[in-house]
Amino acid sequence: MTNRLPQAALIMPAILFCEMLALGADGPFLGAVAAVAEIAGAMIVLWLLRPGMAFWRAFYMPLLAAAAAWAWLASAMMPGPDMFGRVWGAPDLLPSALARFLGGCAVLLASAAVGWRRRGLRLSIDYWLLLGLIQLAVALFLRQSDPNSVWGVDKGFLRDRFTGTFVNANAAGCLYAMLATLALGRGIMLWRSRFAPASLMTQVVAPVALLGGLGACAITGSRTALVAGLAVLFLLAVQFGWTEYRNRAKGNAATVFAATAMAILLVLALVGESTAERFRQVDQDSGLRVEIWSFYARLAGSAPLGHGPGGLEDAALRAYASVNEANMLWFVNSAHDIFLSLMINGGWPYLLLMIMLTGALLFPLRHRQAREQGATLASAIGALAIMLVCSSVDIALDMPGMAALGAMLLGLVWGAAASAVHDDRRNQSVPARSRASTSGAAGV
Repeated sequence: MTNRLPQAALIMPAILFCEMLALGADGPFLGAVAAVAEIAGAMIVLWLLRPGMAFWRAFYMPLLAAAAAWAWLASAMMPGPDMFGRVWGAPDLLPSALARFLGGCAVLLASAAVGWRRRGLRLSIDYWLLLGLIQLAVALFLRQSDPNSVWGVDKGFLRDRFTGTFVNANAAGCLYAMLATLALGRGIMLWRSRFAPASLMTQVVAPVALLGGLGACAITGSRTALVAGLAVLFLLAVQFGWTEYRNRAKGNAATVFAATAMAILLVLALVGESTAERFRQVDQDSGLRVEIWSFYARLAGSAPLGHGPGGLEDAALRAYASVNEANMLWFVNSAHDIFLSLMINGGWPYLLLMIMLTGALLFPLRHRQAREQGATLASAIGALAIMLVCSSVDIALDMPGMAALGAMLLGLVWGAAASAVHDDRRNQSVPARSRASTSGAAGV
């Protein structure tokens, strides 16, 4: 079954690559099509890998949390009066939202099954780095051919910014910062195993994806993604350098710190006048962001059980307190905060269930054996941290393609960590069983 792992590890990155090219699968129709592809891809992955009972026993907590969250949303479709007294707006959009949720769960499950295998995490990340570079090349081509639109879709007031294959520059900046972070993790692992055989493709793709991701993030003008990406890259480099220093490889440590400094200087050199102007507008934009958060916090508080998926826009139109507030926020169709978005979609129960799901997926990392999986796992966790930061101040996770990317990384992280814990416990139980068998044979 091991020979099927490369094919299984490619399926989800390939599906997500298509979603990223298709405007991040943003919109009800593209989101529904993406969900169908994700579910079909997950079925193929499970058929190829056929996870054993040990996997399903370990994955039952995330499955229960995901099922409870989906059931909370789906319960609003039951005929008759709602048992919880919810009056959700746009009920016609609920089936599409449920399909997208199932698609995300399918990505999560398939990625967890891949990460459970010994080389699954590394293979999936390698495929994603290669496909991410192809996506970046397509985005640069589109920018060169028509800077005002993406695939014919007008970018509106973002015409002067690089948005990749999206129509939102901040989401694109988050994507490329995550690409650079994953590339650094793979580069560190290549350096540590430099005397072991590695494919030429991987050796070329990792450094190119690191530099390409950093440069692309810089030219998007996304301040949050750039700062968060540089912070995570710096922490990864420091961790690697410190490990090399403790291993008495001071020359390697010095090389790491010098390379990190050069990369930061390169990024600063790539930051053009438009990006620098974005940083000079922090005070002005932060005031607008506070207004957005205040308005949507009030909107979330007005319905503790949520307005329903797709009900945000209709609820916002009825919630403007003044003409000035309407003039300021009429074009904003997102809470620009993932926690507020979850509350508006499904209320406090939905927010708590999603936190429980994320906690269950990260729970294996509490074990030392899970954390000792190398820089590839650390970079995946760092990429998830970048996504969380970006989605806390912007719309990164409101885009189905980016949400699917987060689900894939979460699944891979859980799979690698939980598999390490399971293998460690199994290895510890073998000597214990051997000693018991020997004692029994000796009549003790």
